[in-house]
Amino acid sequence: MKYYIQFILMCIMLIIASVVDAKSKGAYPASTAELTFNSYNKRMSGFVYIAEGKGPHPTVLLLHGYPGNEKNLDVAQVLRQKGWNVAFFHYRGAWGSEGDFSFRHAEQDVQVVLQYLSQDGHAENLRIDKELISTVGHSMGGHMAIAGILDNQLVKCSVAWDGANLGANGVGFVNDPDTKIPWQAYGDTLFMLNGWSGTKAKEETQKYAKELDLIRRAKQINGRAVMLVGANTSVIPYELHIAPLLAALKETKDSKISFKLIDDDHSFNSTRAELIETTVNFLNNNCNANE
Repeated sequence: MKYYIQFILMCIMLIIASVVDAKSKGAYPASTAELTFNSYNKRMSGFVYIAEGKGPHPTVLLLHGYPGNEKNLDVAQVLRQKGWNVAFFHYRGAWGSEGDFSFRHAEQDVQVVLQYLSQDGHAENLRIDKELISTVGHSMGGHMAIAGILDNQLVKCSVAWDGANLGANGVGFVNDPDTKIPWQAYGDTLFMLNGWSGTKAKEETQKYAKELDLIRRAKQINGRAVMLVGANTSVIPYELHIAPLLAALKETKDSKISFKLIDDDHSFNSTRAELIETTVNFLNNNCNANE
């Protein structure tokens, strides 16, 4: 009888604990939705970190670089704590997503995911504010973030962390004679990018440099806010990639363009807190109607 009573008491305590836990999380807890995006009949893996609360929430599409070893998910987690949803995915041909990787494919994939996030049913299920979708990217993902806003007038604003301009100077970053990075040789090591090689990197950036050049699209910004964050390295040379794009964006009508230099390496390994604070402040001040 004694053990039976102890068992009953233990069950009651567990029930009470579960009820308290459910109440503490609320009716709309923070969560993660694993998603498959379909881009040109190829499946891409992705997910959305969904912020706590009924929403709808301002949402960031977070874009990884080349090849995407650094995914910056620490920034994503902080953004979610601050009330932002964060969507993340792997481009076609990258890290198990179907298809062949290419820079032009990646630009297309960004638009596919932006369209998915802004569709009524998906936005409702994921608690997304369709009027407050922004792009944030690192390195090659910085290019994709800026291309994302320039090619889509529904995107609220954009942040590029040491972002590349893949068509820089009309020759493409792989073919730039002043580059100190052996990009073609590096491309041959990227086994996580399906159908890719250093030769393909050279050929695509050479053939499609003008198409990839962000400066040629700068006027499409139409007064929306952009922040470029530079790092003090030669991986993405400021004079080739960032300065010309910064100038072109600032010359546009009603420009809302800002720049910050963070004295660190290309991945901001020693200044994560500064990178996060800079990003959160910019997004809340320019891209969040609730602030």
